[in-house]
Amino acid sequence: MGSKGYTQQDLADALATEFHLSGRTSRLYVQRLLDLVADGLVEKGRLELRGLGIFAVHVRPSRQTTHPGTGKPITIPEKRAVRYRSSAALRRRLNPPGTRRRKRLPKAQ
Repeated sequence: MGSKGYTQQDLADALATEFHLSGRTSRLYVQRLLDLVADGLVEKGRLELRGLGIFAVHVRPSRQTTHPGTGKPITIPEKRAVRYRSSAALRRRLNPPGTRRRKRLPKAQ
């Protein structure tokens, strides 16, 4: 695993090692899984993976703003984005009981 985090290739390599697959086959499996996730979000708008979290499509409505160069009003069109919320199980793994949490500083007045 590189310093950039876990990549598709890292997932494929782990699958190939654990299940004795060829590198090509494991890459195809990982790509197919990601295609299914994307298709599910496009078609259903939500994907829940127990133990990992929920991926959901969020719609940002269109809005009016001012063009910074001309000062004329413009409309920014509606956009869709994916939001992710981690599961409680994953949050517990990331923050095991007994680990110190940072204390919040009092708000400046």
